[in-house]
Amino acid sequence: MNRRSIPARLLRGALLVSLLLVFVPLSSHAQEDALDTQRIIDNLKMEIPQLRQTGQVSLSSFSESDVEGFKRATLTVNGRQIPMLITPDGAKALLLAGPPIDVSRTLEEVNQAMADEASERGATLARATEGMPVRGPADAPVTLVEFSDFQCPYCARASDLVNELLSRYPETLNVVYVHYPLPMHEWARPAAIASQCAARQSDDAFWTLHDAYFAEQSDLTPDNVMAKSESYLAEASIDMEAWKTCAQDETSSAHEEVQQTITANMQAGQEVNVTGTPSFYINGEKVQGARSIEAFTRRIEQAATAAEGN
Repeated sequence: MNRRSIPARLLRGALLVSLLLVFVPLSSHAQEDALDTQRIIDNLKMEIPQLRQTGQVSLSSFSESDVEGFKRATLTVNGRQIPMLITPDGAKALLLAGPPIDVSRTLEEVNQAMADEASERGATLARATEGMPVRGPADAPVTLVEFSDFQCPYCARASDLVNELLSRYPETLNVVYVHYPLPMHEWARPAAIASQCAARQSDDAFWTLHDAYFAEQSDLTPDNVMAKSESYLAEASIDMEAWKTCAQDETSSAHEEVQQTITANMQAGQEVNVTGTPSFYINGEKVQGARSIEAFTRRIEQAATAAEGN
């Protein structure tokens, strides 16, 4: 399996997004003698990534407020109304749940900032996925990067969703697993080490552990995770002595290298704004909000269409 093609595709995807953001201006509906509401919305989308994936976002109902230096306004997101304050010149906006947001940037500045953000995220994901276990064809046009924790119950549930996606898109989709063991999960990092030690020899051995950890999550403990891992690998075609050295001998170079890989995975996750597990990225773009099979299906098909045009 050619693993190098996946990080390269993430970089290409980021560059494509960058070009689209820089050279395809967003529509503007600035009104005479009024605030440029579209520019403000574009700025809000820059600062609040969740707004980029919502269907309808509008800004209206401007009126005087009791707060000196601000007018009242209403931000409507898919029918939900969110009160906000905005300066008369349209340069600063204040959502009631947070501090003022700078919305004074021009459309060109917003596009450039988003292009830079996409490029940096693509480069970080490319580094994080280099050499990591892959499921699905390496040359698939769509890559789903998953930051996950073997002890996380939400990750166990999400594994069924990922398997369904792979079943629906056997030629279109591949999945790359990236370690993000959370500190409060006592056996998550030992499991990450054991699985990554298996991955050094075989992707299939890694996925054997991956599936077993999630299937038997409730039976695993810090005391038995290594013994259980060895039993799960009983039928794997790998050098078990080499795996044991890597997984259990903390003085071995293999163990140290795997620890460095997991630490680098977690650092990459922090850089791309992973705030919990599981976190998913489709061709470099984070999946925000609801994670239904339908939502993933739409994103995968959109990414596949965009990849065809590249």
